[in-house]
Amino acid sequence: MRALATALVLAASLSGCGAKTGLLVPDASLPDDAPDVSDALDVIDVIDAPDVSDVSDACAARTLPLERFSAEVIFVIDRSGSMGERTPSGITRWSAVTMALASALPAVERELWMGLIQFPGAISTENQCGDNTRLELTPRLTNAANMLTALRSTTPTGGTPTFEALQAAANYYRTAPAAGRVRGRYLVLATDGGPNCNADPAIAGSACVCTSPRGCGGPRGNLSCLDAERTIALLARLASDGVPTFVIGTPGNDVASLPRTLERMAVAGGRPRATPGEAPFYRAEDVGEFTEAFRSITTALVRCRYVTNPVADPGQVSVRVGGREVPRDATRADGWDWTNPATGEVVLYGAACEAAQRPDGVVSLRYGCVE
Repeated sequence: MRALATALVLAASLSGCGAKTGLLVPDASLPDDAPDVSDALDVIDVIDAPDVSDVSDACAARTLPLERFSAEVIFVIDRSGSMGERTPSGITRWSAVTMALASALPAVERELWMGLIQFPGAISTENQCGDNTRLELTPRLTNAANMLTALRSTTPTGGTPTFEALQAAANYYRTAPAAGRVRGRYLVLATDGGPNCNADPAIAGSACVCTSPRGCGGPRGNLSCLDAERTIALLARLASDGVPTFVIGTPGNDVASLPRTLERMAVAGGRPRATPGEAPFYRAEDVGEFTEAFRSITTALVRCRYVTNPVADPGQVSVRVGGREVPRDATRADGWDWTNPATGEVVLYGAACEAAQRPDGVVSLRYGCVE
């Protein structure tokens, strides 16, 4: 009886619809095996269910491919006369740099392709800027002993032809293909003086900012004038060509404007320090600070640097180390950050970097669903 009553109600509603549209709907006669009307309505409800479309809006994060970064770096080391000055601990700046590299390089020499330029090159009484600032050691693995031998046989002397040293590195990288699985090429510039040795008369005279505490007089005095602009322009050009530079600097007391020059060089080089309130270059005066600077840079280059596929929205990438999510840290103190989203370069810092060195410190990246 209930089924019959439901059928009559349905028929009446269909009749009403027909009247409203101007259609005549004849009475329907149902066959004996027709399904219960309530069952038919259930089928219609399933077809029209609005919740089905919600599936397309569900978050669908995907895992990104990830590869350890193999890097090549040329150390561009200032051996000018001012590197013979004493540090607060009593040793020379040159000894501090050599000792720092002796501490930092052996730990990474099986992972990092390393080369060396010392500047100035060979000098003479007539030419304190050197005639042949050049690549002394070609980058390769297990090169630490060769580099330290070269550094320990050096005596600081002469001017600071930073531009020529950087140009020598640029010439090598432009002509020599990257070795093996190298995915990144870098420079590490360590200097304690303002760049000089520009023979262009245009920077002499009233435009000269003297880098020597002894003054910039004499017929070749312009070689001691600050050569900031073309040096900074070359650093920027190298960075745009995919060869960034880390700058380690000792401001010293020779030029009041040197700290600002070092800051501009570090920014132009493309790898400034991102720590708030601190200079963008790695400031070092004595062996401990040089050691920390070299170790921080080389460790990040070989142990905590990864490359993945570039993504449309870098803000939608999340990083896990050992199954635990690591926060992104734009200060690069502890966490992860993009160093070049366009090429997919990701670096871990601080405790996140240390955790990635443990046996269970598997690093993974996911794309999508980041708040």
